[in-house]
Amino acid sequence: MKVNLLQFSPVWEDKDKNFEQVLHWINSNKPSPDSLLVLPETFATGFSLNREETLANEPYKTESFLKDLSSQFGIWILGGMINPATGNQLMGKNCVVLYGPSGKRMGCYEKIHLFNPAGEQNVHLPGNKVQIFEIHGMKVCPLICYDLRFPEVFRIGIKKGAEVFVVHACWPKKRINHWKILLQARAVENQAYVVGVNRVGMEPNAEYEGGSMVIDPQGNIVLELGNEAICKEAILEKQLVDQWRATFPVLSNHGVSIL
Repeated sequence: MKVNLLQFSPVWEDKDKNFEQVLHWINSNKPSPDSLLVLPETFATGFSLNREETLANEPYKTESFLKDLSSQFGIWILGGMINPATGNQLMGKNCVVLYGPSGKRMGCYEKIHLFNPAGEQNVHLPGNKVQIFEIHGMKVCPLICYDLRFPEVFRIGIKKGAEVFVVHACWPKKRINHWKILLQARAVENQAYVVGVNRVGMEPNAEYEGGSMVIDPQGNIVLELGNEAICKEAILEKQLVDQWRATFPVLSNHGVSIL
């Protein structure tokens, strides 16, 4: 499976300008048809907690952009955004939406672990379900930023058959060392690919340094993007997941009782 990581600097609370940026990167890089494009958490607004901006014209505005983009270029897209919470239009849901190459909406994952240190719980409601999507025969589990610090959600993904974890993030520069360590740890302990897509640039309350990467099931870094705005492609091989899990079957020992 071919996966394209788009690491860029979203313009603060300006969806139209950020849509233009994403379109520019796609036109410049020409991702392979039927490949997967991964965008950061809240790519259209930055990590804003201003519901007047993030929820404006949603879910139609951002989802229409993702729908048109996927069908125009014939690619899969996983993009992070804020959607209105069902039954509570005053609150949002920090989520990742998946569109297929035909422009069909394939599903949505809602962030389970809200970033309470920044007050996210005051404007967003948490999700409660780990989602698995199949893309080119590989089972993909999207997660969002703060979720990375909670290994139990990854184990739930494994129980559901996950072979690839995709972590969408706005992970700040001051904790970027945790980002790399945790991504590698999640790959090693789950014997799965981990794709981490972060942003770069500045926001009113944070600076971002990117560090997007692809890590294989043994914890080796396959691709690392550095701290610039860039789009790069990596190839994920299901065979590598299957072979390593068969050679070193650590997952079969999960759940051993300890007194």
